[in-house]
Amino acid sequence: MGCMLLAGTLAVPGLAAASDDLEAREATAVQAYSAATTVSQRHGRYRQARATFLVGERSISARVGAWEQAAQQWVSGWQMLMALADLQQDIPYSEFEAELQRMLRNQSDGLIQLGNEAKATQAVTDKALALLGTSSPTEVPAGLEQYGTVLQSLTLRENELRAALSQVGQIPTQRMARLESIANTSRQAVLARVRVALLERARYPLEQTLASVQALLNAEQVVDPILAKLTQAENDMNRYTLNLQIFHVQDSLTKSRELCMSSQTTLGTLTSPASYVAAAKSRATQLCTAIENHASGLISYGIPNADLVYEYINVEKASLGTLCKTANPTAACEKLAILAALKLTDLQAMTDTKLRFVEYGWSENIDAARRN
Repeated sequence: MGCMLLAGTLAVPGLAAASDDLEAREATAVQAYSAATTVSQRHGRYRQARATFLVGERSISARVGAWEQAAQQWVSGWQMLMALADLQQDIPYSEFEAELQRMLRNQSDGLIQLGNEAKATQAVTDKALALLGTSSPTEVPAGLEQYGTVLQSLTLRENELRAALSQVGQIPTQRMARLESIANTSRQAVLARVRVALLERARYPLEQTLASVQALLNAEQVVDPILAKLTQAENDMNRYTLNLQIFHVQDSLTKSRELCMSSQTTLGTLTSPASYVAAAKSRATQLCTAIENHASGLISYGIPNADLVYEYINVEKASLGTLCKTANPTAACEKLAILAALKLTDLQAMTDTKLRFVEYGWSENIDAARRN
């Protein structure tokens, strides 16, 4: 009888309704918690993207400002080159030609540097835009209706930041075509101004000088970009070997050898001006030899790849405290913390494929942490 009464008690409609109500409240609470978590993550991405845009010397806005200043200096360099082409200075032709070579090389190197920085800035901008996503939610999530005004404000700020990133971050890339046009036009103007100056002052033999300057302008457009690429490759290889980045060394060596072969082939087609071309070929040979020496120096040690990767990471671990000393560490810092925890025995158990992944993962994320 007692069992029947107990069973009857459990079947009371009021208690069943209360149970249903509790489940509904739990479901609503879970939904609200999930929505709040999503909004919190969204706000975190907004703050990270905003910091990338505005905070620090390497922020997008700071980089664009520095790029614009460098671009203006580069344009001023052409103005100084035009002044040289006016032949106002009473100097031997050999000195004029040497100064012309130097200034043309500076302009060529400057344009390459501006192009590289434009690409780097665009890449950082694209990552910041990816954090924000292509658009913001227009509806307030269920359970967060009381925070509707706050969420609308977040959407407004996201849209403003998205627009600012798109406008400012792309300035260097959009202006590169104009700078390249200025370079081509300025080279033509140099020859024209030399011609006018020679007719006015007859400082050097007309036809011989024009032919020499034209040959230099033609060769310089080929030589300077090649030497700039080889110099960058040599600098990179030197840095990789000093950091014990064995897989970077191996990969860079393959690419550098291809670059050296193509560079020597291209330079071999040039004959005039003879001294300028000879100096360029000699410099290219020096750079290619240095690349080989850097790489062979590390490879010849015979140190196991796992040990080299361990030492590379171990040396840079000390900087993590400074780079990632924030209340909300970036994704790059979180990945670095995981890689930093690897022991030598862990790395020794890995294949070269996995070791390569670890080395490149550390390199990419430490660079990302430094940018942020």
